[in-house]
Amino acid sequence: MTALEVVLFGENNEALFAVVKVSRFQIAPHVANLPRMKPMPDFKTERVRWSVAEAANVELWVRRLDAVNSPAPGNKAWKLMYHVERAMRQSNPALLTFGGAWSNHLHATAALGASLGLRTIGVVRATPEELAHPTPTLRDCLDHGMELFPVSRAEYREKDQPFFKAWLRDRFNNPWIVPEGGSGPLGVMGCQHLIDPDDLKSPWQAVVVSAGTGATAAGLLIGLKGSAPLYVASALKGLDMTRAIQDQLTYTLNDAEWSQEMMAACHVWEDAHAGGFGNIGTDVKEFIASWEAETGIEIDGVYTAKTLMRMKSAWAQDDRWRGRRVLFVHTGGLQGNRSWR
Repeated sequence: MTALEVVLFGENNEALFAVVKVSRFQIAPHVANLPRMKPMPDFKTERVRWSVAEAANVELWVRRLDAVNSPAPGNKAWKLMYHVERAMRQSNPALLTFGGAWSNHLHATAALGASLGLRTIGVVRATPEELAHPTPTLRDCLDHGMELFPVSRAEYREKDQPFFKAWLRDRFNNPWIVPEGGSGPLGVMGCQHLIDPDDLKSPWQAVVVSAGTGATAAGLLIGLKGSAPLYVASALKGLDMTRAIQDQLTYTLNDAEWSQEMMAACHVWEDAHAGGFGNIGTDVKEFIASWEAETGIEIDGVYTAKTLMRMKSAWAQDDRWRGRRVLFVHTGGLQGNRSWR
């Protein structure tokens, strides 16, 4: 339930306070008055014939966000849709966000901003010397017109602190600030659109997705409305992804009890990181080569490959997957493969 404080005035203008709890009433910060960004790219969902799925008697479908026609491919178009709307409403439209040298989020933000004529600023965890020799990802950001601003790793750890964000607003003439990865209420509410009405008419028996910040998973939980269990593969070692997803839901819905109820349909694979974020070992590379040779669908080494590997392991360990109709949400991130291919 969401608590609302009501102030009533009696005789002699004396203030009387009351707290009213309204079931299932949600207040989503910055979201209520924002229309859906148009046009949004269409995604396709296709049946994939993979020998591992066939052997496990699983009917595997892939939602091909990697193949959408957008400057920001993958899940980024949906995570950024409301953030961009909000940035365009600034007195001096601009969007500032954060990322590392191979960040899919920075890359997508720069490309989407360039397509809309929106100023973008990227706060990068790097030294000025490192930016003097940018990675291909950061070179693309520069080519798209993004202003890159290097900060130390110690400063980068302060990125969510109010004082640091206030300093950035003053430094860059009050841009709209997007959390790392496009998370927060606006990112979560955008990702609910990754579920369409057909998914609810003919529910999946399981939905599987990768996670970094947990925003996409939280949006999927809202969109699924409890129609199917969601399995989430965490790409980060040592992060409590279950807590991260629930925090994203609570922050978006302003309702801790409701978000906890939603989490009953969420199952997190905390051990899906294959050694740590960004760690792409021989086993991951061999899996990618095998999957791509068989299916013709490119996957990335940080997120989607490790998620599919963990899903394969789950099928082998648990017979309850047999006969299931499973949707894998391909979140894209393919440009990052340049870091190791």
